[in-house]
Amino acid sequence: MSQTATDQPLLRIRGLTKNFGTVDVLKGIDLDIRSGEVVSIIGSSGSGKTTLLRCVNLLEEFQGGEIVLDGESIGYASRNGSRRRLGDRDLSRQRSMTGMVFQSFNLFPHLSAIGNVMLGLLKVRKLPRDQARQIAQSWLDRVGLGGRLDHYPSQLSGGQQQRVAIARALAMDPKLLLLDEVTSALDPELVGEVLNTVKSIAQDGTTLLIVTHEMRFARDVSDRIVFMERGLVAEDGPPSLIFDGRRSQRLNDFLGTARA
Repeated sequence: MSQTATDQPLLRIRGLTKNFGTVDVLKGIDLDIRSGEVVSIIGSSGSGKTTLLRCVNLLEEFQGGEIVLDGESIGYASRNGSRRRLGDRDLSRQRSMTGMVFQSFNLFPHLSAIGNVMLGLLKVRKLPRDQARQIAQSWLDRVGLGGRLDHYPSQLSGGQQQRVAIARALAMDPKLLLLDEVTSALDPELVGEVLNTVKSIAQDGTTLLIVTHEMRFARDVSDRIVFMERGLVAEDGPPSLIFDGRRSQRLNDFLGTARA
């Protein structure tokens, strides 16, 4: 759990709304995350958890509200009272401010572990190959894969592939790392190695916004827990309050199901 959080929010979300056709998925999300803070989002399937992360990472357009990351309005600009989507170049730059690790590993099968991590450093950050390789190797060492640099995804376990994906995201030096159910595609015996990696980078002071169904992990790693219900933040507090304090009946029901 981070010990470096400050009082100023790195991420500020106000009144965020998102719909898919006639379905309102996010109905007015307000959320602050401070630099160095670890926040886990829990909730039932369909509560809007992944959609929220995808809006922050600009993988989804949103219809209303504002997302501000490190003082910069994300995705849209207001001009003469109207709201317009930013151009592709600005969106790409802003997207690089966050790193996202998905449920599926999304590695390129024709690239080795180090090739996957180097790709963004070469194509997006335009680093020299030697420098990109040095950074990629240091992050693969950091996630315990220094001996697997030249292995291809097909030669790696699911847990190892997910750790490559984490290294790839961190190598881009994002201000905020988004983790979307990073263990859901793994066999049970591989979950621990990925969760231990996430705990380790959290202890380094990385700012993390995590969607997870692993309640024990959320309790152990998080500064705060956010419980989402039907597209809204229903409860927000420290793990001691969410898991051990007085809870709403809905949160109590969810935790009872999650622990089953």
